[in-house]
Amino acid sequence: MLWVVVLLGASGLAGGYAAERAVVPKLQYRPGTPDQVVEACRQAAIAAARAHAGEMGAELVRVDAASAGEMRRTRRGGRAPVEVGIVYSRSGGREARQGVVECRVDASGQAAIADLAGAAR
Repeated sequence: MLWVVVLLGASGLAGGYAAERAVVPKLQYRPGTPDQVVEACRQAAIAAARAHAGEMGAELVRVDAASAGEMRRTRRGGRAPVEVGIVYSRSGGREARQGVVECRVDASGQAAIADLAGAAR
């Protein structure tokens, strides 16, 4: 029993697994947007988050995405609500941002997110 307490304490002090898991955003899946579209939107979010990380002087750690509802068809493709979770690493520690963004997908499957930095605040 004493070893378990000592190991858990050492793990917390050294930034172990429990500390890493604490900053992982928990996304709520809501059906309606196909997985391929969510992945295309995730890739667009990664590009936007990398640019934002550079502006903040941070490092991008991870980007997760999930369907946040029904995709709407438009003349040029579609608009999909996607919940995005982003984790940045800064000198003071890790920072998580999460929110639902509107992802625009054209007929060829290319995705774009207008302002991920503003939407995820």
